[in-house]
Parts: sequence; C-alpha cells; structure tokens
Amino acid sequence: MKKVAVMLIFLLFLGFALAERPYDEAAKATFESLKSGDYALLEPHLDSEMKKAFTESYFKAFRDQLISKYGELKSYEFTKEGKQGEFIIAYYRFEFEKAYLTLRLVFREVNGEYKLSGLWIDAVNPTEGEKGIPTPVAMAFPMLGGILAFLTFYLMGFKKIHWAELILGFFLVLVTLFVQSPIQQVPFLIMGIKSNTDVIAKGAMFIVLTSIWLGFVAGFFQEGLKYVFSRNKSLRIALFIGLGFGVGEAIIIPLLQLVQSMTLGIPPSQTLSMTLLGGAERYLVTLFHAGTTIVLAYAYKNGFGRKAFLSLSIAHGIIDTFAAHYQLTQSQTSLILTYIVLIAVTLIILRYALPKAKEEKEEEKVVW
Repeated sequence: MKKVAVMLIFLLFLGFALAERPYDEAAKATFESLKSGDYALLEPHLDSEMKKAFTESYFKAFRDQLISKYGELKSYEFTKEGKQGEFIIAYYRFEFEKAYLTLRLVFREVNGEYKLSGLWIDAVNPTEGEKGIPTPVAMAFPMLGGILAFLTFYLMGFKKIHWAELILGFFLVLVTLFVQSPIQQVPFLIMGIKSNTDVIAKGAMFIVLTSIWLGFVAGFFQEGLKYVFSRNKSLRIALFIGLGFGVGEAIIIPLLQLVQSMTLGIPPSQTLSMTLLGGAERYLVTLFHAGTTIVLAYAYKNGFGRKAFLSLSIAHGIIDTFAAHYQLTQSQTSLILTYIVLIAVTLIILRYALPKAKEEKEEEKVVW
C-alpha cells in the first residue's frame, strides 16, 4: 500500500512538472515568429502596450539584428521563472547558429490569457564552436592594444615621454565622451529615436545617413580638438597628445563598457575572435591618433593647417562611418572596409609624419 501511495505521489508531481505553463503558447509564438520572421504569429500574443511599442517594423529590425549577429535561430528551451507583482518573468535559452541567448520574456494575464508584455536579451554566450572569454578579461585586450601602440613609438625612438601632453590627451577623451555623444544624439532625440533598433526600423537609407552623421561628427570633433591643442607644438610633443588620446580611448571606453555590462548583466562573455579584433582595433586607432596630431602640428607650422584638418577629418569620418554602419547592421562588409581604410590611412599618415617628427630637434620647454 505504501508503495502505491509513493507511486501516486510521484506521478502527481510528475504531472505538475510536465504540465504546460500558462504562457507556453505565447513563448512558442515568440520563438516561431523570430525563427520565421512572421510578425503575424506573435501579434495576437502581445498585450496592448507591447503592440504599441513592438510594432512590425520594430520586430523586423530586432530580428534582423539577431540574425545578422548570431545566425539562424535553431531551438529554444525554458530555464526558469520568477514573479514581480502581476507579471511573470520567464527565462528562455534561445539557440542560434553562433551563440546562445538568454531571453527574458515578461507575461501578464489579460482576460484569462497570458500576453507578452516585455522582451529583453539577458545574456549572450558563444556556441561550443568558439570559446568564450569573460568580459573583464576581454576588456583588457583593447587596453593592451593602446599600450602596445605606446610601446611601438617608444621603440621607434620617441623615448622621452611628455607626460603633461599624454595626460592632456586623456583629458580630451573625456571631453569627447561628454560633448561629442550629445551632439550626435540631437537629431535622433528630435525624431524620437531611442535605440539602434529604431534606426534600423527606418530602413537601409536611414541607416546609411545615420552612419554618415555619426562618423563625420566624430571625425570633425576629434580632429578639431587635436588641431586646437597640437598647433604651435613641436611634432614630438604633438605626437604625445595624440598618443594620450589613443591610449585614453583604449582604457576609458573598455572600462565604461565593463561597468555597463556589469550593470545590465550582458554579455557575460565575448568570443575570442572579437576580443582579439578589439585589441587590434585599439592598436591601430592609437597609431592613427598619434600620427594625425603630428600631421596637424606640422601642417599648422607650414601654413596649411586648415587643409590638413579638413583632409584628416574627412578621412576620420569615412573610417567611423563604416564603423557606425557595422555597429548598426553587423555587416561583415562594413567591418572589413573599416579595417582596410583604417590600416591604409594610418600607414600613409605614419609614413608621412614619422620622418618629420624624428628629424625635428627636441624643444627644451613645453607650455600648454
């Protein structure tokens, strides 16, 4: 009799375990719509507020971002749930070709049915095919890239370090972060655009125009700052302003990204390839910044400072346009073009600037 009772209790609990969750249908619709791209599958399962926010164009932009980044969606599985007031928060593991994403789906009961009220990406983990690197470790690679660029100039003969100008370069990075970004965001705030997904939802032409705007604001703003502070300086001193700017970016930006990832909880790891690419990018960008300040200082002394400023700002703008387009679309073509143009421009600048900086006699006194 006891054995029968135990068996009945076991079957009872098993029945509860296998029972469908009340929001399973909405979760399945979320998966099927993301897999197929058919918004009509998802729309009936959205609550009224979600229908207003997660429109078909927004859905398509969101899905396109996922597919371009992580490949086709393959499967999904429930992991856990929690409750917050009237909402049920369910976590699902979505398997894409290139990564596993933990999606947080928020449901609430509406007229006896559970509707999707929110959708967030909680975590991104690489698939077994590519090893993941914890974010704190991955963030060190861009820093190492900047430091390696510093050592490159040191080994090329620029062994007298101008610390004041190096610190000035760091300071200019902070100015850039606090001033450049708000300038870039002004037109988007006016248009009510709050995220990259909103930009993508407006179509390919708007993405291109957005990339150009972001790229050229960055180009003219940063080269303008360096021009103001490097003119009337010796070439070697100007080099350290640019070097400080590049190393400052390589250190400050990853630290800000780390704080953001810890605050939001995403992503806990990065792929090895993207980590190495981040280090290489910071190395090249630091070389670029150092080289441009040499050119700006030399051009100002020789009467063509404004022409040099305009040319370098345009070159910088083109590089950052491709970079912005990649950030928005994850287009591999844009990524490749970013590095091709960055490498080509950096090599041309250094080939032109370094001999002039080496030939110049060191000044004894430096005044900002």
